[in-house]
Amino acid sequence: METIDIIAAAPLICMTFGIVALLLLDLFRIDALPFPRLWWGVGICAATGFLFWPFLTLSETAFHGMMAVDAFTFAFALLILGGSAVTFMLSDELLEGQRIEPSADLDLLVLFAALGGIMMVAATHMMMLFVGFELLSICVYVLTGAARYQRASSEGALKYFILGAFSSAFLLYGMALVYGATGSMYLSEIGRHIGEPSMMLLIGLGLLIFGFGFKVSLVPFHFWTPDVYQGAPTSMTGFMAVVVKAAAFGAFFRLMATGFGGISGSWSTMVAVLAVLSMTIGNVIALRQTSVKRMLAYSSIAHAGYAMLGFLALGTGGGAAVVFYMLVYALMTLGAFGVVLVVSSGSEAQYECDSIDSMQGLGWTHPLLGIAMTVAMLSLAGVPPLGGFMGKFYLFSAAVRSGYTALAVVAAINSVVSLYYYLRIVVVMYFSGERTLSWEPPRALVFGPRIALILVTTGTLYIGIFSSRYYETARIAARSLLQL
Repeated sequence: METIDIIAAAPLICMTFGIVALLLLDLFRIDALPFPRLWWGVGICAATGFLFWPFLTLSETAFHGMMAVDAFTFAFALLILGGSAVTFMLSDELLEGQRIEPSADLDLLVLFAALGGIMMVAATHMMMLFVGFELLSICVYVLTGAARYQRASSEGALKYFILGAFSSAFLLYGMALVYGATGSMYLSEIGRHIGEPSMMLLIGLGLLIFGFGFKVSLVPFHFWTPDVYQGAPTSMTGFMAVVVKAAAFGAFFRLMATGFGGISGSWSTMVAVLAVLSMTIGNVIALRQTSVKRMLAYSSIAHAGYAMLGFLALGTGGGAAVVFYMLVYALMTLGAFGVVLVVSSGSEAQYECDSIDSMQGLGWTHPLLGIAMTVAMLSLAGVPPLGGFMGKFYLFSAAVRSGYTALAVVAAINSVVSLYYYLRIVVVMYFSGERTLSWEPPRALVFGPRIALILVTTGTLYIGIFSSRYYETARIAARSLLQL
């Protein structure tokens, strides 16, 4: 095996051994060890992330070109691992409050899903991409139904599984058609020899967009999102909204930029329509939601539409904007779902009627939760100087430079519309009097959720103020992708 192959495989091997070690430790009563079970997951994510550092300076392929070893893989792998680690921290001592039986099985599923996500982002061969896609998907189906005695959780898992199976079938069939049209499953070879697109190739590409559109919740492939987000345990909903979406966007962007960038004129109109539909329908339906989790679900659909603007500017500007935006989106979304988790954990309403009114007076009774939620909501709305504003600024600027000014205007209008439902939560927290529901989040948060909320809230503020240094890292990541 070549040296570059060993370097490429080292993080994944490390993570696999960590997962196996966690499984073996569970057989020997891991709960009796000095550290709680969930913190072993954090340690595995941190160790794997450390091994990804050499990728920042590399721009190579490994395993006969099936895996990319570059800064783009590095950026999304750290994002996936960081989101997984925050998920573990938010779940600390709050699993039982979500009607979940604490088990090492859940931790293993989270880690396996993260492993599948990294495989997706690094894949430069469509079969490796599909293997990562399925590993991630199957684990997330089970995590959605983790609260197995809750009707909403089981129902959400079943819907996700059935619709996800259809999307996987379309994705695989699209890969077969692309292979039939080009004679290769390597993205770089597809890009070099694509020539004049045939009907078979275009149909295959359309099916690939369908499969990834489902995974990133683009309209009209979004119907599963609100039910699954509301039915899944809140900690797992945050994991889906961040880690799954980041992995899907990373793999999707590599696929389009490397494999089909040369025929962008054939699919740019379709992507533009999907972006407009996702932004508009996501924001308009979110206006009418009374459930916090369903509102955040439609919000995630709208943000997927914003991120698609970067696909229309495939140069370094668009790629850098997508990488930067996914980082910011991860921070502010984890902050929002983290607060929802703490507020609703232990209540009877968390799966069926998690009303926005449950946050009445939260800003005064629990200042840390109020500040974290306010920063998350304002950042999602794109209020300066928070990270969400800078993420949208880079995306909209890339679209304008690529000639999609009208699309950027539509995105800006949608961003203004979204202010209503984001600010509604802030108003309820600070200007709606005393809390009216019967449950209270703990006044003294346990260590994990407290640290997680502080980290993501501080990160959202810091990246917004000092965005240039992180955007430069995003440019390096996008440049390494386009060089392969």
